[in-house]
Amino acid sequence: MSKPARLVHSLASASLTLLITSCSASDRSIDPRTNTPQQPQGQISLVQDGCLAQSSETGVQNIAIHVGNASRTMIRVVSPSYTNTHKYALVIGYHGLGLDGNSPRIHHKWPIVEELGKNEAIFIYPNALGGSWNGYPGSPDLEFFDAIVAATSEQYCIDRNRVFVHGFSNGGFFVNALSAARPNAIRGVISVAGGGGGTAKPAMIIHGQYDGNVSYNPYAPVLVNSYAAANGCRTPVDFNKLTIDACQPLDGCPANHPVAFCPWRGNHHWPEFTLKDVWNFISALQ
Repeated sequence: MSKPARLVHSLASASLTLLITSCSASDRSIDPRTNTPQQPQGQISLVQDGCLAQSSETGVQNIAIHVGNASRTMIRVVSPSYTNTHKYALVIGYHGLGLDGNSPRIHHKWPIVEELGKNEAIFIYPNALGGSWNGYPGSPDLEFFDAIVAATSEQYCIDRNRVFVHGFSNGGFFVNALSAARPNAIRGVISVAGGGGGTAKPAMIIHGQYDGNVSYNPYAPVLVNSYAAANGCRTPVDFNKLTIDACQPLDGCPANHPVAFCPWRGNHHWPEFTLKDVWNFISALQ
């Protein structure tokens, strides 16, 4: 048995099994270049380091991951220009209550960010069980996050020090809790129309002043001040000095722990004007 074959065989018994929903496990052929079995179309090849993988699937795909006894699903977006010659950031986006992984791409126009970051990041949009994310200790959604990072890093060349999470509404609350639960696994947080507490992580907070679902007051000021205090920025934040309909860094933050706030004259939505700022926030955090 060749070394690659032994590696795949040894990993096949791992508890984390990954399958694209459309895979056909019986469709195998021989690669004439190496005289070894090719991976079936749609099946993820498990390797310890994705930077060693010689080929990986690109485009927009629906993926299923077995986490414990549950099958969890997500959308994965990898640019056709992907190469394993350099490491990519991993950007994971959590949808709002009652929605699914399509929502950030359709409702919030995340393909704009995907295009901006096509040579620097891989994008994942998970689906919540029952349409809701839960960040309590021991939540299966925390394990799902762990599985997403591990699985993607096994197939693609991922910089594990540059994992970013963003969330809208229920997803916004979740990423703030996730940052507290997995502080060593997350590089930065983007919370939109959410709430909760901040952590000592670079953060961007976006909130509409006329949000009728998650009200601007008290959620936005509490969250912004919480992230500001945790990251060593000047507190309390003087919201009267901030520009509306713009993203701006808070005063006094350390260079390696920036916090930005984007208040806008809008409701329960992710404003398109912030998307370029979101990518700049991610790209700057190396």
